[in-house]
Amino acid sequence: MKTFKIEIQPLDLPLKRRFTISRGSRDEVNNVLIKVKCDGITGIGEAAPNHRYNESQQSAMEFLSEFGDYITGNPYDISILVQKMEEHLEGEYSAKAGLEMAVYDWIGKKLNIPLYKLLQAPDRIGPRTTYTFGIDQPEVMKEKVVEAGPYPLLKIKLGTDYDKDIINAIRELTDKPILVDANEGWTTVDQALGMIGFLNKQNVFVIEQPMPAECVKEMQELKLKSTIPLIADESITGKESLKDLSTQFHGINIKLMKTGAISTSLRIIHQARKIGMQVMVGCMIESAIADTASALVALWADYADVDGHLLLAENPVKGLEILPQGHIQLKDLPGLGFE
Repeated sequence: MKTFKIEIQPLDLPLKRRFTISRGSRDEVNNVLIKVKCDGITGIGEAAPNHRYNESQQSAMEFLSEFGDYITGNPYDISILVQKMEEHLEGEYSAKAGLEMAVYDWIGKKLNIPLYKLLQAPDRIGPRTTYTFGIDQPEVMKEKVVEAGPYPLLKIKLGTDYDKDIINAIRELTDKPILVDANEGWTTVDQALGMIGFLNKQNVFVIEQPMPAECVKEMQELKLKSTIPLIADESITGKESLKDLSTQFHGINIKLMKTGAISTSLRIIHQARKIGMQVMVGCMIESAIADTASALVALWADYADVDGHLLLAENPVKGLEILPQGHIQLKDLPGLGFE
């Protein structure tokens, strides 16, 4: 039997700028650093709780404290850990994702192999990542365009009464392709269709979660009429029927902090492929620890949005790399590949 000693501590991460979406603003994120220790090897993970899913730093730490040390006869079978966490308590998926991440990191280090090789990823280089702009006044968005200089794809948060002004201000400075994320901010089909008609002429290649998750019939109508691919975000946590979601969206945005595990995320991706849905891998605002794990999953995706660590004032580790053309790349190091 192997005993993994679990250590946790708050990971409070100040942001470079105030970050605003349709639901609110923040200047700092309050995550959790997770370490697992066994056989003299330490695996590292991170939980990034989100209030949208009734999670907080405190609730994540309480779950991990109550879960206690992880004891197993087969440390290389990650499904045992995932099952034990599910049996222990429903919910708290960011904490579960962070713990699985740490154990996976330990496995790679123990076997002296990068996880992307262990999981037989198609490559260690993945799709280009977007660089995200939180909602702000149009003139401030212009400043952000300058800051995003080296990144070829932009992700713009919308869901205001001045959405068009934001896009017009950005288009004064750049013609880079844009991914729009409304974060459930458009409340009627007519409003969403009006914005889609406008965005169709603005080099927008994807729209994330245009309407609230409960607007199922409205999203079904919107999908039939949309000229831009629609990607589910708040509508998918990993427990929903993908066939049902495929009537509303062209694709899904997988986030480790919602699915609760790398292994679960990969299973969902394979299921989505079988029914012809596009796949995006996103992130919360998190350090390079969790973003590296997200980048690992994104090696199987069409789109990547793993830029949470770029929004922070500083990072606790060096992990994934972003190449000059914006492609994500995992380091060729054991485990998740941290320095």
